[in-house]
Amino acid sequence: FQNEINEVPFFDVQLPYELALKIFRYLGKAELGRCAQVSRTWKILAEDEVLWYRLCQEEGYLLDRSISDHSCWKSALKDCRARERTLKYNWKNRIGAVSQLRYELGKVLCDVHSWDGVVIAGYTSGEVRLWDTRTWDYTAPILEAVQGPGDAGPRPHVSFVRINSSLAVAAHEDGTVSVWNLLLGREPIHHYQHNQKIQALALGPEGAAVATASGFEVKVESPDDRGFWHTTAAFEIQKLVNFLNLVPDVTGSPVAVAAAEDIVYLLKAEDPGKILHSVYGQPVTCLDVSAQEAAFGIKTFGWLLNEPNQVFNYLL
Repeated sequence: FQNEINEVPFFDVQLPYELALKIFRYLGKAELGRCAQVSRTWKILAEDEVLWYRLCQEEGYLLDRSISDHSCWKSALKDCRARERTLKYNWKNRIGAVSQLRYELGKVLCDVHSWDGVVIAGYTSGEVRLWDTRTWDYTAPILEAVQGPGDAGPRPHVSFVRINSSLAVAAHEDGTVSVWNLLLGREPIHHYQHNQKIQALALGPEGAAVATASGFEVKVESPDDRGFWHTTAAFEIQKLVNFLNLVPDVTGSPVAVAAAEDIVYLLKAEDPGKILHSVYGQPVTCLDVSAQEAAFGIKTFGWLLNEPNQVFNYLL
């Protein structure tokens, strides 16, 4: 019936459907509901998928979807709003569910990270374990470490663990780093060593690149076209790194952003050690990066009257 509508009655004039649809785009949900009660033609117009897709996007729901992904965007918006109300109600009333990933007593958790329901955990025993919270009967495997001829004793504590869609990475207190492919089993596919304790570990949300900071060195490891891992870049910086991130969606050599006390570095193989920000005596308190920007917090010491802490954004 909608395809047969050539003209829509607007009081004493007849408008083309496309023009009437543009007018309805200025209406909100309540106004569209009232218009749907005017006539059969207005009801079809007020429930057009283009209108409700736009409203859903404007309210911040399902931003990564196209209009063809849902057959009824009015219902999709209703479901999203209902989930948000439930979440707010549960948060306000402290209603939630707690899932405990049980492990052996006496082995202290050192670090934990998750991606899409899969949790990686590292312990003081040196063990690294994966938990798939999407499957309740899943037995969490222990990822095997590289054992040398003199490694008969207990393994060093785990310092950091990271996971993404395809890789799991663990760094130990003795400076060793192990990389596992989640699709190829429990044995590591790559292993390398720092001379000192690792201060920061970074793994991008996608792709295969690992960055580690130890002492005054930042090292980036990634595989080549044949799948052989090697050191893509190594950087010497002035201070000890506190925070380290890999920039996502980078073509070519991996790019890292490192915060070392009060200096923020952009680390590229072709432009090593570029300083994004440096203010003496104002340390960086947090760091995050996207494909285009780096954001970090700066702690000030109040040398100036009412000087607040600040957040900076830099284009990469």
